[in-house]
Amino acid sequence: MCQITRTMKQDRKTELLNKILESGGDKVANLAASMGVSEVTIRKDLSELEKQGLIKRLHGEAKILESDDIPFRMNLNYHQKLHVARLAAEFVQDGDTIFIEAGSANAFFSQEIKKKNRITVITSNVYIARLFRDSAVQVILLGGIYQFESESLIGPFAKHALEGLHFSKAFFGLSGFTYDTGFTLNDMMRADIIRTIINKKIDNYIITDSSKFGITHANPFCQDFSKLKAVITDEHIPEEYLNYFKSKGLAVMY
Repeated sequence: MCQITRTMKQDRKTELLNKILESGGDKVANLAASMGVSEVTIRKDLSELEKQGLIKRLHGEAKILESDDIPFRMNLNYHQKLHVARLAAEFVQDGDTIFIEAGSANAFFSQEIKKKNRITVITSNVYIARLFRDSAVQVILLGGIYQFESESLIGPFAKHALEGLHFSKAFFGLSGFTYDTGFTLNDMMRADIIRTIINKKIDNYIITDSSKFGITHANPFCQDFSKLKAVITDEHIPEEYLNYFKSKGLAVMY
């Protein structure tokens, strides 16, 4: 298969995935008609997307796969998250000791800082820790209750471990932000870990693609912007939120 054909196929699969993500799901016939290809072609593309763990197929239709699994979420808004990760990596210097929480943007960020010299990473996420296995980065993994889907370590043991660890910077993902709720997560126990860290006198960074602004979840972890160093996002952040953060004195990088 020539390079042009492979590129066209990948572009079509990306468009197909975006249609499913936007709508939550649709029938094969509707997807084929909207994209101007045959149902046979759509079914082949859907089979490949399902094998990648991005969607689930039912009889005659495809549905979005809801998951907290990091590899799954890394495929959503891929280019924006990669941009965010590269921006965030500029805030890590050789010799730093930092904390990295869970999340797909943090996974990209972890890959970006692997070549830094003499850095130590403390994390509460097993997947994040594994990303450094072929690097010289020293990794400290918290103990605690293991969440299988998110691969996070949570609970009182994890919080207790944080008391004896010292680091200068922390990087958090999020599930949503609104004016009323502040920064939120979809998981109560992970939010509790973040609140513990944010109360430390260190540089705390929020890293997220812009799709999270205007979305709310049940578990707030920060409403006091004075405890944050900056929000690192992409150029598609809605102007209303950009202006809001600036009016509150919170730096925004995009």
